[in-house]
Amino acid sequence: MLEIINGFISCLIFMITLYIYGMILFEKNGKTKKIYKFMLFTLLLLIHTYVFLCFDGTTKTILLCLIYTIVLKTNFEINIVKALFASIIFVILLILPDLLVLGIVTKILNVSKEYCYSTVAGGIISNILVSLIMIMLIFIIRKPLRKIVNYNLSTSKKIILVSLLTLVSIAIFFYNLINTFEFSDNIVGYLIVIITLIVILFYLFKQKNENEAISKKYDDLLNIMKTYEHDVEEQRTILHETRNELVIIKSKINEKTKQAEIVEYIDSILGDKKSSNMSKYSKFAYLPSNGIKGFFYYKFMEAEKRKIKVSVNISKNIEKSFLGNLETKDFKDLVRIIGVYLDNAIDASFESKDKKLGIEIYLINDNIEIIISNTFENEIDIEKIGKESFTTKGKNHGHGLLLVKHILHNNSMFEAQNEIINNLYIQRLKIKESNKKTQ
Repeated sequence: MLEIINGFISCLIFMITLYIYGMILFEKNGKTKKIYKFMLFTLLLLIHTYVFLCFDGTTKTILLCLIYTIVLKTNFEINIVKALFASIIFVILLILPDLLVLGIVTKILNVSKEYCYSTVAGGIISNILVSLIMIMLIFIIRKPLRKIVNYNLSTSKKIILVSLLTLVSIAIFFYNLINTFEFSDNIVGYLIVIITLIVILFYLFKQKNENEAISKKYDDLLNIMKTYEHDVEEQRTILHETRNELVIIKSKINEKTKQAEIVEYIDSILGDKKSSNMSKYSKFAYLPSNGIKGFFYYKFMEAEKRKIKVSVNISKNIEKSFLGNLETKDFKDLVRIIGVYLDNAIDASFESKDKKLGIEIYLINDNIEIIISNTFENEIDIEKIGKESFTTKGKNHGHGLLLVKHILHNNSMFEAQNEIINNLYIQRLKIKESNKKTQ
């Protein structure tokens, strides 16, 4: 009876640790009713106790992993695949505090291995120590853990299979390690294998994550290019239709059609034009085809995806300006500066109520001026405008402006100013012609 009570309390400690693990990683509870959660938690606790007392080795590890999966699935708003993945990570991490407590008891406290295995291991005090160390470990590595556990696994069934196989392998080596340690200290080989398997598994996650990120990036670019091509084709169609309509008007004039009929025809054309789906970014055509046009288009597509109202005003004079003849270094500096400004403006406008963003590009006195304006929500200290980490995005942001400050300091071709007018944060960038930038 005492063994059952001891096992029940130990299992309760691990279930609480698992719940804290879920709270740290997922940061929110599910919407299931509390009474249902309590009943299910109690049932799983009883099953956990039965598995803890009646099974051993790899079978025990796999069954406990399944129990942890159900606990995470029912208490937090995650799918079954993510819950299984999170429970696998939990079981693997649990090895570290287990080994640490075992080492402290036998090596530092000089407790005999026989007494450790017969009394300490699996006891309430030992499990409390393991749980406390586990909670501290989870809290310390919570950021990388969140990235790994919250990774989208919906299309990565192979990852789950590999994780399960790795878990089984680690469990086998771990229990062999425990058995070996009970009779000798020759456990280095087992530790190396366990650590190697864990490193390989996490490296697999890292590579998969990077590959998915690259694939998504190119998919987004492909979608944007398709949208851009559609807009270009739409403009060509409109221009072709406009040309035909002008030919018809010319014919009507030559045929001395009544003025009222000609005006009526023109009015009908104007009505059609108002209702046609004109490209929102047709003025991007005035930008040179050196990459800057696609860059602006890409950034504004990002803004549109975030439901931001975007406006563009680019002077036709830009089409024949020196913007298309920038040296490679100057062009890279320009893209970096504009990239930081646009990213900050998109984030700030997204967080605001109005969600408005605009860009204007003019040729003034042979200099190009780019004006980016956006709405913002955070309060701004006017005295900080222009200083190195200022941004309208809020706390812990603005690091990109350090790069901009460095570029502006080392390239006299660019000059920047910022101000606030009518609740709009306005960023101005002047680009001087290369033969004038040192004057």
